Amino acid sequence: MIFITRLRSVHISNATYGIADYISLPALMLCSAPFLLHHLGVEQYAIWVLASATVTSGFLLSAGFGDAALKYISTYRGNHDHAGTERIIRTLLGINLVLGITVATLLALFIPPLVAHLPNVSASLQISYQHALEIGCVLLVVKVVESVFICAQRAFERYDIAARFTIATRIVTIGAAVIIAALGRGTVAIMLSTLLVALISVVLQAFTVWRHLAIHSLLPSLHPASMKELFSFGAFSWLQGLVGLFTGQADRFLVGYLLGTHALAYYSICVQAAMPIHGIAAAGLQVLFPYLASRLRVLSNTALRQKFAAAFAANIALVAILAFPVIFGSRYILSYWLDPNFAAHASLTLSITACGFALLGLNVTGFYMLMAMGRIKLLVFVNTVGAAVMLVAITLLAPRFGIAGAAAGRLLFGPIVCIIYIPLRNALRIAQDAPGQAIAMQRAL
Repeated sequence: MIFITRLRSVHISNATYGIADYISLPALMLCSAPFLLHHLGVEQYAIWVLASATVTSGFLLSAGFGDAALKYISTYRGNHDHAGTERIIRTLLGINLVLGITVATLLALFIPPLVAHLPNVSASLQISYQHALEIGCVLLVVKVVESVFICAQRAFERYDIAARFTIATRIVTIGAAVIIAALGRGTVAIMLSTLLVALISVVLQAFTVWRHLAIHSLLPSLHPASMKELFSFGAFSWLQGLVGLFTGQADRFLVGYLLGTHALAYYSICVQAAMPIHGIAAAGLQVLFPYLASRLRVLSNTALRQKFAAAFAANIALVAILAFPVIFGSRYILSYWLDPNFAAHASLTLSITACGFALLGLNVTGFYMLMAMGRIKLLVFVNTVGAAVMLVAITLLAPRFGIAGAAAGRLLFGPIVCIIYIPLRNALRIAQDAPGQAIAMQRAL
């Protein structure tokens, strides 16, 4: 009984830290946005958004192999194979360094022509754009290295340590941005301070992993056997991360290119305000993945349907609680949070964006169930189609309808990814009801 109580306590603690980790960034961004918009101006704030999106894109690209490493580090840890654990960590470091440097280099090559073709941007702002994005490329490499140490801590079930580092880093980073903006400096200075904080954080995290996990060496490696393990699982997860990049960041680059920095600032604020509708639902229900994956061989079809029904009901309730106030109270929220003028320009966009994230949030239960069944190829395919339709729709609608058109284009992504419930429903309709029937469901998918 004591062991069970402790086990549940660990899971609750890890889930709580996971949610806190997710909430911390949007909460800090939303709280700091009015001050930063006032002191930086709309254009400088938009530069910061684009530079930050560059860093986030690199982190998303490394997430797939991080999922694979999480699996194999946990496996080796369970087998008390310390050498295997260290080998996976060092190989992931090597992969992420190669991947991060490659992506950062490619982005750096495209920065000058991209900045030169931005509409309605003065020469001085173009220089700020270029310098901020260049610093963002360096920061990208630092962040993908940091993700290795976060992954290692989570594999050892130390979500608390990983979350404390990330939350503290974000608080210091946003705090520094506020101070720098108050002193009258611009986005380039903010990006330099962000890079400094990130470098300190990655050094401290590397020391924590080396000391607490008793790792002998943290030198990057490309061990052939470990690379084979990571690529066998991580290739499709990496593709999923790439799709996440397009759905989460590419729309902002597209809006900035099509409509300019002023419109991008309005659009980005609306996306930041609505994104937690899906993010909190995903963070709260992420326990479905390991829970179902470990029980597919023993759950009957009836039991699995019951688990799905309960989880989906909770999914709907959570999304409704989060989405309805934003959808129907967008003008009041923006007026109170920012100012009535901002609300007049962006309230419709926020309502449409909230609808889009609500539809995407309804996808969470099906996503984790299919992940537990090993159907990542199906998920990658559906998400790729959704991302392509979304970007095409934004390209067509934004020039005609402005930021509301861009939000309408993003709205299409949610219904498309919810198509995954069709094959999942077919699997749940399997007539034979016997223990272990869920394994046969994987074939039905």
